Amino acid sequence: MSQMSVRSVPGWAQACSSAFVPLRVRSAAQSFRASLNQHILSPDVSLTRVASGASEVYRSDQIIRENPRDDLLISLHRSGSGSVSQHGRQVKLVAGRATMYDASAPYVLSFPGRISEVVLQVPRRCLPMSRNAFADLTARPLPDGGPLRALTALATSAEADAAPGPLENAALADALMSLLRATLSSSSAVQPPQIDSELLVTAARQYIDEHLADPLLSPGRVADHHHISLRLLQKLFTRVGDSPVSYIRRRRLEHSRHLLLHGATVGQAATAVGFNDVDTFTRAFKRLYHELPSRVRPTGVHYRGELSYS
Repeated sequence: MSQMSVRSVPGWAQACSSAFVPLRVRSAAQSFRASLNQHILSPDVSLTRVASGASEVYRSDQIIRENPRDDLLISLHRSGSGSVSQHGRQVKLVAGRATMYDASAPYVLSFPGRISEVVLQVPRRCLPMSRNAFADLTARPLPDGGPLRALTALATSAEADAAPGPLENAALADALMSLLRATLSSSSAVQPPQIDSELLVTAARQYIDEHLADPLLSPGRVADHHHISLRLLQKLFTRVGDSPVSYIRRRRLEHSRHLLLHGATVGQAATAVGFNDVDTFTRAFKRLYHELPSRVRPTGVHYRGELSYS
């Protein structure tokens, strides 16, 4: 167990960065005091009691780039008030409320006065959910119910124990993780309704067709847009005898041929379907159509610089 008490904002920033993840702290208070007591229960699980004066704690894009982490932090608020902001949302913190925030994305913790809370910290890999599921759950109140109340009671009693042994620590870590999983599973955000796979593939195809001009279009971006994992997207396309990568490539080249037939130059057609390099486009076009794009002769309406779908 480690204990720290500080009387300055820089000291608090250093203490929190050491105990949790690298971050910054601001405070308008003339006098500042804070403390934390941390129990490292296992290589993956830590439990920390925090008490601090008025402050704003934040983790920015720059800090994340310099110090990437995938930790999830679950705040079990005990006294005082505050808020957690992440992914464009803000949740108010009051005694008895719990929320989660993700160290891999920017967040702000705001405390207008003195507060105390217990923070459970675990790596994302310990919870079997997609990145989008975590994004949907952060900066929201965790569902109040039996699992959360049991989690809070166990965490609060555990952090008060001054010297648990290694076996007790391991058992406590397992129990906390089980209760955390039960708490998150009771949220509707991690129990989405069943999705019709054919409708999802249709929606993914439509999204791809509408973004062919974007050079950054990728299966990962398509999966993120539809709030599913890349693996699930690939599995759904496999069921219809295709793959996201091949569908994107094929549709790009089909539309480029459509544009060439309507008078677009090779450079215009390549750019209009997301190719930054004409040579790469030419090679891909030749592999599919067994001819160079420059050999396609225009027919029909002349190209006017807009992506026209066939």
